[in-house]
Amino acid sequence: MDISCVNLQELDRQIEDYCEKNSIFGVLRVALKGNTVFQKSMGLADFEAKRPFDENSMFTFYSMSKPFCVMGLLKLYDRGLVDIDRHPSAYLPEAEGLDGRVTIRQMLHHISGLPDFAQNTEFASKHKPGYARYAREHLKMLAGYPQYFAPGTDGKYENVNMILSALIIENISGLSYAEYMKKEVFQPLGMKNAVVDNEDLYIPNRVQGYECSDGKIKPVGKCHDWLLGAGDIVGTADDAYALRRAIKDGLLLKAETWREALTPSPINRMGMGCYVTDWHGKRRITHNGGHTGFRLLHIYLPDDDFDMLFMSNSGYGNARADLSEIVYSAFYGKTEDKSDSIEMDKGYIK
Repeated sequence: MDISCVNLQELDRQIEDYCEKNSIFGVLRVALKGNTVFQKSMGLADFEAKRPFDENSMFTFYSMSKPFCVMGLLKLYDRGLVDIDRHPSAYLPEAEGLDGRVTIRQMLHHISGLPDFAQNTEFASKHKPGYARYAREHLKMLAGYPQYFAPGTDGKYENVNMILSALIIENISGLSYAEYMKKEVFQPLGMKNAVVDNEDLYIPNRVQGYECSDGKIKPVGKCHDWLLGAGDIVGTADDAYALRRAIKDGLLLKAETWREALTPSPINRMGMGCYVTDWHGKRRITHNGGHTGFRLLHIYLPDDDFDMLFMSNSGYGNARADLSEIVYSAFYGKTEDKSDSIEMDKGYIK
């Protein structure tokens, strides 16, 4: 790709116009072959404190945490400490009541069909908020609820798959999930600021999230419910960009393990911890994150080593899909090629 042919001023104008019209805030970064070729900040990290975005701004990743959790578990797989074709109860006694046909591999592809904490309204209405410290207790209770479908016959994106993965990591490693991720994932990938969040943790430079209610933009607190391993990382744009380096350079995992992880299930197009689909005829590896106060999106086109990262503290709207199309058109031109759509954060888009 010849970057000199890209009108970056026009791209800047289009993004500015879109974000102003839709009250979208955050940071958008585009990189080619490891070099940032475009970056733009919109709005503020904290409007009440009048604090701008900078390289130290700490975003809530929400579901963009999942690929990192999967890498953590697959490191143990590479060491021969976990067999992902076994039932999770082989490493986690609290999972004994779950469908005996389920495998960890199915969990990583989101084809397990397991009952989920937050997505099961009956469970969520009966039990206290799903903070990480209650994960094992809640898992035992969840075992009495029916599967959504027989394992391996359908796909359903569920946090429970990552919660189980995080607990397995703890049992095998003998460390807390936060300690393990810092030692085995964040530090080796050069994620200098990333942390596993909890409801009591003070994080300097934490970005404030916002929601739109009755036409007004209001600050909101972060959701911590049932997010262990599934949505609990907080970090900077540089920390999030480590995902591209891990995929591009095959870091942390064996080459064969990366091949397995990036091979999508034919059932739901999910690799292990990421979507692997076509986007305008190009192979796309991607994951998004979104819940109260935040929307995030990472797109990586491995054939071109082209990367787009959008981290927003506007927890509403469809900016991720819209902005990614604007970016694609700026760098590749408009195309009529059909793209596979990805359902982002069902239940939270407004």
